[in-house]
Amino acid sequence: MTSVSTSPSQAAPVDVPEPAEIRRWATEQGILILAHSYQDGFIQECAHFVGDSLELARYAAEEDAEAICFAGVHFMAETAKLLNPSARVFVPDMEAGCSLASSCKGADLATYQQHLEQKLGKRPVTVAYINCTAEVKALCDIICTSGNAREVVDSIPQDQPILFVPDMHLGGWLNEVTGREMILWNGACQVHELFSVDTLRALQAEHPGCITISHPECPKAVRDASDHVLGTAGMLRMVKQQEGQTFLVGTEGNMIYRLEREAPQNTYIPAPGASCACNLCPFMALNTPEKLWACLQERGPEVTVPAELFEPARASLQRMLAL
Repeated sequence: MTSVSTSPSQAAPVDVPEPAEIRRWATEQGILILAHSYQDGFIQECAHFVGDSLELARYAAEEDAEAICFAGVHFMAETAKLLNPSARVFVPDMEAGCSLASSCKGADLATYQQHLEQKLGKRPVTVAYINCTAEVKALCDIICTSGNAREVVDSIPQDQPILFVPDMHLGGWLNEVTGREMILWNGACQVHELFSVDTLRALQAEHPGCITISHPECPKAVRDASDHVLGTAGMLRMVKQQEGQTFLVGTEGNMIYRLEREAPQNTYIPAPGASCACNLCPFMALNTPEKLWACLQERGPEVTVPAELFEPARASLQRMLAL
């Protein structure tokens, strides 16, 4: 047992084992721990695998796991269940949701798809960012992540209209880089939308020669002020290729922990929000070391996907993975 966390911002409670012990115990119990890069550093250290949405989706699909503990948000656990149907999937906190997923309800999407079909005379291809519920995935043709979104959009014929849900900022960036005119759903990530271009430019002035990398979920003004717009996997690839560089990082603040861990030769500064504070996802933060440890021992709360949604939602994910 320890009270020392691997993350300086949050100490592990005294009744929670150290990360290596948690991981060892889970292995003995046949439980695979997956953690998103936006989780606290302590939880990242507990995981068998840490990644972004695409990496985690691939890992869940490839692993023959009896049980999966997913330290992330609810839609990610649903995705793991869809891609590994025989596994039991549970999460530290069932209330760990997502503002993007909440912005697009299945019933609303179905109504809008019907409206567009009548208006355009043909049904648009619906591309969904993976940050959505299983209900929405079941209504879509193909899923994408920030890491493969451009590849997914480029795979669709130019004469085919596209409805992109639910992130208008990611969709707007895709329109810019692909030359498409996709119809965009009016949704946004509450974390990335809070980044301030004014405070970002002030920070850039304080660190001449720095490289600014931002996530495509950021608003256009922030993207335009950045040197590179990259998903989290792309960020990792870039920083691993640099030595002694300073990066301003425009994504969820816990990503800094993973960057420092995997490419410690550089300096990383979190891009500021409107309040000049590091932006942290309040939903990701619901997963704590205490809840993770309790979840592993209790094998719950368990995430399931309704039977009527399972196959169509799984098919849209498998089309993405096939690319």
